[in-house]
Amino acid sequence: MATTNLPFVQQEMIRYGMSIYFALGLIGNICNCIMFTRPLYRRSPSSVYHFSFSICALLYLIWTVSPQLYTLHYPDLQKESVLYCKTRIYGSVVLGLYFRYILVCACADRFFATRVDVRLRSLSSVKVAIVLIVITFIVCVLVAIHIPVLMDIRSNSCGMFGVYKLIYAFYQIMTNSVLPPASMIIFSALTIRSLHQRHTALMHARNRDRHLLRMIIAEVVVNIITAVPYSANLIYGVATYYVVNKSAQRLEIESFMTFLAQFVIYMLSVAPFYLFLFVSKPYRNEFINIMATCQTKCIRQRNRIMQARIQNQTATINDQAIYDK
Repeated sequence: MATTNLPFVQQEMIRYGMSIYFALGLIGNICNCIMFTRPLYRRSPSSVYHFSFSICALLYLIWTVSPQLYTLHYPDLQKESVLYCKTRIYGSVVLGLYFRYILVCACADRFFATRVDVRLRSLSSVKVAIVLIVITFIVCVLVAIHIPVLMDIRSNSCGMFGVYKLIYAFYQIMTNSVLPPASMIIFSALTIRSLHQRHTALMHARNRDRHLLRMIIAEVVVNIITAVPYSANLIYGVATYYVVNKSAQRLEIESFMTFLAQFVIYMLSVAPFYLFLFVSKPYRNEFINIMATCQTKCIRQRNRIMQARIQNQTATINDQAIYDK
């Protein structure tokens, strides 16, 4: 029996908060996929990274949020099937790693694109981006391979147990909370420095680079914001690993704080589209143009349908008049 209201609050956050996350994330990432295949962005390697990020974010939301919504009305399969338990957590970790390190690649691409050295600048290309995307995915799959091997179900709970729980906490801190944000900050700082060092004759290119850089920096900021509570929760877990005989109230509070840290993490897969609209005027204008074009096509299509109906009605009336005569 629950000793606090936190389990109820958690359930309501899943019911309403996760549903909002899911809806906004699907809409935003689908719009991103459309935007980054437009002529304005299609030839940019940075757009390839963003497109890959959006596809991964879509899969991540479907893979992680759908089961939580399912458990609101049905039994949690993760507590009943070891195979499902391992597969779901493994897939979640791989996808989470992938879109973080794709963002690192995007930051590195902006750095290479702003370099004066031709050899370094040549690393900013669509071909290199595709190769890095494939390599990143393979590395993420291999790095997380220990999860399906060592995870298990115990006491009606799917998770890590024993020493592996402590090792997994350190693993998560390094791979999710330290390396990605640190790499993003370093590449972003170097890119800003490169932009300031470039010649004034390249002002047009600098302005274009700045808009792409703003979009990436917005994602970096969200990544750091989401990493802080998640890291704090992991560090707390490590610090209290050897604490035994915890009260039921404390266990519920710790479980809720873990859920809250994971809840914030979803922002990384939901926010990018809305951030891009806010920080990038070219992106915003292109999106408005797409909406205006779609609206015009819908109006034209509706007018055609109405005209066809009027013509059919007129023809029917004429035929009826001829028949009556």
